[in-house]
Amino acid sequence: MAQIHVFGRVMHDLVPKESQSKQPYVCFDLMERSGNNPPDFYQVWARGDQVARLVRLKIKKGSMIWLTGSQKLVDVRQKDGTTVKKLKIWLTDFGFLPGQTPRAKTECEQHDSDTAATAPAPSEVMDGDRESLPE
Repeated sequence: MAQIHVFGRVMHDLVPKESQSKQPYVCFDLMERSGNNPPDFYQVWARGDQVARLVRLKIKKGSMIWLTGSQKLVDVRQKDGTTVKKLKIWLTDFGFLPGQTPRAKTECEQHDSDTAATAPAPSEVMDGDRESLPE
């Protein structure tokens, strides 16, 4: 598995579920746009405490978030029986992008020390087509 850091938009409302071993989990799709390129879609899985944190911070369809996790390319069987490759991410951390906050925070949550942090400042981006690469 590879570590990944993604900035994107949640594509549908989260529906927490319970595994056979009675552990909470949630799965949602995240869309990442990069310039004029076609968007990339990731299937994000969260378990345990991360599920409660996602729900408490009101992550929902349209939320702009950053996340980190372990990424793996897996085969997924669709309803029609065909198999497609999909990028899955097992969530380790997340937060709102700058300027994005949950709209309906209670006063108790506003003072909660475990609220989602804003995204870290991006490092300087080098364009290999225009700038020479460092030696």
